[in-house]
Amino acid sequence: MQRKKIAVIGIGSFGKLFVRYLFDDGHEVIAIDKDPIIIDSIKDYVTIAVTLDATDEHALQSQGISEVDYAVIALADDFETSIICAESLKKCGVKNIYARYQTELQMKVLALLGIKDLFNPEEKAARSMAETLSFSGMRSSFLLSDEYSVVEVTVPKRYINQTIADADLRHKYNINVITIKRPTINKDTKRASDSKSEKILGIPHGNTILKEEDIIVLFGSQTDLTRFLET
Repeated sequence: MQRKKIAVIGIGSFGKLFVRYLFDDGHEVIAIDKDPIIIDSIKDYVTIAVTLDATDEHALQSQGISEVDYAVIALADDFETSIICAESLKKCGVKNIYARYQTELQMKVLALLGIKDLFNPEEKAARSMAETLSFSGMRSSFLLSDEYSVVEVTVPKRYINQTIADADLRHKYNINVITIKRPTINKDTKRASDSKSEKILGIPHGNTILKEEDIIVLFGSQTDLTRFLET
């Protein structure tokens, strides 16, 4: 993985988790918020934590914002600030700007400003949870975009003891098996709670046999995955 320099502006509940995940993944993270208490609370989990007004173009420039690979506007409750911040980032020469929106109108306004990469974490989380509850056997889902997802599903009974080649999910449903999580029992552990775990089988081959209780990780379009899950 290539180390990136990423600025995150607006450190709310989403922003706090986001910067920590980025930092744990080895990226250089600049956390920006106008609240010094928030900045102090996350300073140990980012590369740089700075208190400043994100609408101040000169203040952003002082932090080398033009040199970042990505700038993420994660503000949730102050859309006016998001707009001004987006304009300031563009003036500073930031090429890759991601902006958070909450309503369809906000999404349209940001798009009119030329911000192409837009996201709504609440919408994605809600849709992911709805899918998990809607389909029997689904363990989890991750939205890569409005069109494509990665889902974890307990292997359907009709495919138990079949090979991946025999199941032929790629041709029948236009979806790919990324990997398989297989439950294992650790007989050496003393605690019962630690005895069960899941082993990742890596990239599976066509002759890999699907076993009962396997969790298959699938990639495909929302439409194709729904068609598979409803079958």
